[in-house]
Amino acid sequence: MTFFNATLIFGIAAIAVPLVLHLVARREPRKVVFPSVRFLTKRFESNRSRLRVRRWWLLALRIAALAALAIALARPAIHQSLSVTWLTIGLIAALGLALLVLATVAISRGQAKTTVYGLTAAAIAAVLVAMIWGITTYASGTAPMQSSSEPVSIAIVLDNAPTSAWKTPDDDRLARMKDLATWMVTRLPRTSRIAIVDRSSQIASFSLDAASSISKIEQLEPLEVTQPLAARLDSATRLLRTSDLPNRQILLITDLAASTWNDSIRESGLAALLADAPQVAMTIFDLGELRGTNRSLSTPIFADTTPPQGVPIALTSTLSLEADQTTESIAATVELDLFVNDPALPFVRDGKVVRPEMQRLDRTNVRVAPGGSSELLMTIPSLEVGIHHGRIRIVGDDAMPLDDVRYFTLEVLRPSALLIVSDDEDEAQVLKQAIIASPGLVDEEKAEFMVERVGYADLPAVRLREFSAVLLLDPPAAVLQDQSINAFAREGGGIFVTLGPQAGTSAVNDTWTPELIRPWRIPEPGSFLQATAANHPTTQTLTKNTPWADFRVRQYWQVKPATSDRVLMTFAGSEHPALLERLVEPQPKSTETEIDVRPGRILLLATPLPALGSKTRGWNDLFGIDPWPAWLLIRQSVELLTRRGDSSQNVAVGQAVTVEVSSNDQTSRPERIQLFPPDETSPVPLNLSPEATDVTITDVARSGVYWIRGLDAGSGFSANLSDAATALERIELGDLDQIFGPDQYDLATDREGIEVAENKASQRVSLHSPAILFVLIVFLLEQVLGNRFYGRQGA
Repeated sequence: MTFFNATLIFGIAAIAVPLVLHLVARREPRKVVFPSVRFLTKRFESNRSRLRVRRWWLLALRIAALAALAIALARPAIHQSLSVTWLTIGLIAALGLALLVLATVAISRGQAKTTVYGLTAAAIAAVLVAMIWGITTYASGTAPMQSSSEPVSIAIVLDNAPTSAWKTPDDDRLARMKDLATWMVTRLPRTSRIAIVDRSSQIASFSLDAASSISKIEQLEPLEVTQPLAARLDSATRLLRTSDLPNRQILLITDLAASTWNDSIRESGLAALLADAPQVAMTIFDLGELRGTNRSLSTPIFADTTPPQGVPIALTSTLSLEADQTTESIAATVELDLFVNDPALPFVRDGKVVRPEMQRLDRTNVRVAPGGSSELLMTIPSLEVGIHHGRIRIVGDDAMPLDDVRYFTLEVLRPSALLIVSDDEDEAQVLKQAIIASPGLVDEEKAEFMVERVGYADLPAVRLREFSAVLLLDPPAAVLQDQSINAFAREGGGIFVTLGPQAGTSAVNDTWTPELIRPWRIPEPGSFLQATAANHPTTQTLTKNTPWADFRVRQYWQVKPATSDRVLMTFAGSEHPALLERLVEPQPKSTETEIDVRPGRILLLATPLPALGSKTRGWNDLFGIDPWPAWLLIRQSVELLTRRGDSSQNVAVGQAVTVEVSSNDQTSRPERIQLFPPDETSPVPLNLSPEATDVTITDVARSGVYWIRGLDAGSGFSANLSDAATALERIELGDLDQIFGPDQYDLATDREGIEVAENKASQRVSLHSPAILFVLIVFLLEQVLGNRFYGRQGA
């Protein structure tokens, strides 16, 4: 027996209560005749009929009140296709009741019998028509039902992106999301099929029962690494279409944060997907705007993530404040901490992870206005050689804790050996000064690079393996064809070549560099460099707002890149490459104990640098007045070739990290390493194959420091949540029409809105609200009539 039928049976039984009370209370009055009041008998007989009418109407109102209350508690609903029919039946029944009221008024006022009989007959006819039509519709059409009695196949999509961590005394986003989802699950019929879909990468599937759905909801946590919302909605839609239930719905609970509803979801084709058959109804529950105060730190920036030993390290970050404009500026304290390196840590003791202790290095106080920001400049003292991890954090709590802490990793390296090969000592000295210059450097012996120079006549006697990179300034054609240089690259070395007049005037083939076609002279005012690879480490800072046009190039070598070469810069006004990159595959292992090395790298600039000698001065003006672009180009190229300045140890959450595990000594190579995530979970063991030179870690799901045991002391990396992930901006509600289509979704801001959308999706029209209104009207009429009746009776 359904709840709807049980409620109706209870209501019918309750209707008998007023009848019983009416019959019990009905007693024959004792006749006492007073001679002095006999003249009132006639008046008493005329009032008796009026009181009898009022008594029966009062009984009818009480019965109607109980019946209407029972129907309202059953939460009835009718099919949308029959809504007009049932409305017409209700109007006819209301007309019959109105005629019956007029008939009773006519009786009480002593109107003519023809009037009374006519009104009564019309009332009875209207009521009979309504009853017969209602019974026929009930028997032949879709019967009225309880609003939530029909089973439904529903996917509750929970947008637990980073903004769901928002928590204030008045707005706990995650708790509201859980409560709403749990309420939705508990009100569904037991035979419904329920899927709980969050922003994780788990496969969308139906839960076994409501208890399993609620358990999954209770385990919900804000995620820093999320799958695209469009992909999760796509998975939910396709899952629902596998269900055999005709009523399929998606309930999306979200805060409409712009970081989630980005441009990609507008191009996902969700509107076309929802329009396909079978139909899936979409309801979006808007959790509302994020109101409160949030202080946030940007990802820390270092001038060099692989600084030399003995040099202080500057760290910059931005502290921003998002709050109502009525809020006054607030003071904030930011602390800089560094983990103390301990070769024995981290480890697991009694089931808990013991990590290195923190050491306070710097502290600063700033005041920020609402909507404003403040630049932070903090200093890390000189560090010893090795890998160091740290963090900056805002002291205190606010509504969004995820962006209050930022982590970083630095690797202090020993100086890299660098060889400059040039026949011009002055040009080599200028280039050396550009390379070893470092902010805060006092002693040249503490520079990042140990630079030596030789001429091309002495190059064959040099052991290139002792150097990390070699710079060839204006090399002769014979050097470009020297296979010993190529062997150095195949062993993982880096080579930087600047072509000039010594390469000759004819084509140079069969070389380890791209093919040289011929020197190319440009009429005045000449050309200039322009970067084409915006994301390459060498040119990423030289793409925008770099005045390359002030540094003219009048002559260069036209080169023909191979298909595997990458063009990083070109000469303006042409498609001729100016800077190319070539990766050189390492040579095969000669023994089983020898391990693989990384590919070598060759950078080739088609015009000379610094072009200050008598032979090269006419080629370009790259080292003219204030030549900071050329200086930065050389610096970044050398850092790339020597593998310094590598920012791969500071990544965004969700980004895969490649950790080098190769070693020159095969006997010291580990067979297994342990990864300690930043949370309290147990370490993850990673087995290493004998020939592996690195290991890739893909599970970077949380921000923090990831420690690696089994390699050098302090090995690991840091992960941070992107600055845009916690932005409080929301999309416009009108954007939803563009994403889903104007008529293919319903927007709700409260639970009643969800019920309306649910009835619309199931093609039901709920009678709960009209029934409650009818109950109220009947109770009011009963009170009014009862007060008048008993008041007159008492008088």
